[in-house]
Amino acid sequence: QQLAQLALGLCVGFTVPAGGAARGAGPRAPVARSADGVAPAATPQVLAGSDGPEAWVAAAARLLLGAALGAALLGTAAAPARADIEDVAVPVDAKGKTMTMTKEQLVRGKRLFLAACSTCHVGGGTRTNQNVGLALEELDGAQPPRGNIESMVDYLNAPMTYDGLKDISEVHPSIKSADLFPKMRSMKQQDLYDMSAYVLYMNFTIPEKWGGG
Repeated sequence: QQLAQLALGLCVGFTVPAGGAARGAGPRAPVARSADGVAPAATPQVLAGSDGPEAWVAAAARLLLGAALGAALLGTAAAPARADIEDVAVPVDAKGKTMTMTKEQLVRGKRLFLAACSTCHVGGGTRTNQNVGLALEELDGAQPPRGNIESMVDYLNAPMTYDGLKDISEVHPSIKSADLFPKMRSMKQQDLYDMSAYVLYMNFTIPEKWGGG
């Protein structure tokens, strides 16, 4: 498709405007006919002025114009379509409520995540347990499901095992165990919210890379 667009641009450059040849050729001589009314075989004719400097300049200009048009079409086709931050709906709760992040929220959530969580969860994986990462499928498979902001915030306040049966706050950073994990001492609920939104946002924008794909 990209090659076709480039070829289209070049064709535009080589196309002679209607009437262009007639202007360069001048008046046409009448065709002589024999006594029986049959015209003799046509002989090749050279257009007057077709090799003049004006013709060469015009041809070069059309070529450059066509090449520029083709390159522009090719560049437009090659540019990937990227969704705006505001177009990504992030789940807020288990009832289907969603929200969209601002650029400031996304930057803040990423900064907080890298500072507090990336030691164990770099790239959305889990270094201490390769079987349970931060991919959406794994978050939704937990008990209770963690694939929304509110449920992730609950986890960061008081973390439980994947099956939801045992408190693990003594081994996982959380507000409940902030005395054991200094990075959590300054965390506010809005910080937990932004970090959770960032994790889910990454799931929706680069699922093939986040959490091990």
